[in-house]
Amino acid sequence: MNVYAPEYYPAFHCVASRCCHTCCAGWEIDIDEESLARYERLPGAFGERVRRGIGREDTPHFILTEDERCPLLNRDNLCELILREGEDALCQICRDHPRFRNYFSTRVEIGLGLVCEEAARLILAWPRPLRLIRLEGNEAESPTEDEEYLFALREKWIASIREEGPRARLLETLIIRHLPDALYDGRLEERVGFIRRAFAAITGGWTDGDPASLIERARVFSDKVEYDDEALEKWIAGENGAE
Repeated sequence: MNVYAPEYYPAFHCVASRCCHTCCAGWEIDIDEESLARYERLPGAFGERVRRGIGREDTPHFILTEDERCPLLNRDNLCELILREGEDALCQICRDHPRFRNYFSTRVEIGLGLVCEEAARLILAWPRPLRLIRLEGNEAESPTEDEEYLFALREKWIASIREEGPRARLLETLIIRHLPDALYDGRLEERVGFIRRAFAAITGGWTDGDPASLIERARVFSDKVEYDDEALEKWIAGENGAE
């Protein structure tokens, strides 16, 4: 299957300890079965420390500390798992973040979430209009009729963006992230409305022209809406009070 991503995607790298809003704090971190089995085999005192930090009830997860930090996040905001075992030791959710994936019948599209400040900085500072590049695969594609319609709508919408700069990049990333969900639930008009309201909410209070402040507005919105299923549903349904 072919895999596509925005042109800027390969340039993304986690800034680790330089991040002001680490994703290793404040969020529940679930552990997939393969990673859990690996952690069960880790030897020595470090292995015991890792296992003490895992909650077994319901979905296995790391037990956050009193200040809501991952138990393996050290004082320098670096992951002890990476330092001791390498990046391959990360559980799936930590390897993936802040990436999202949209699945189509004959292709997958990967993007970066605005909730990550470095991803938001990269996206909003990108000097060119959105262009998807192929990362993997070389297969012929036969999209469904609904997918063809959505691709055409997406292309037309993005091509109609007349302004340049961070506002344009913001609208593009909202389109590529949220429009494909209409293929699953048939709520195309609601998804389009949500994208417009989200864009207005993020940019409406951006009055100083400082890209850093727009990045922060996008990050906060993404955290509070895109990564909260209940809040996201209210925004899609137009029940959030934003117009």
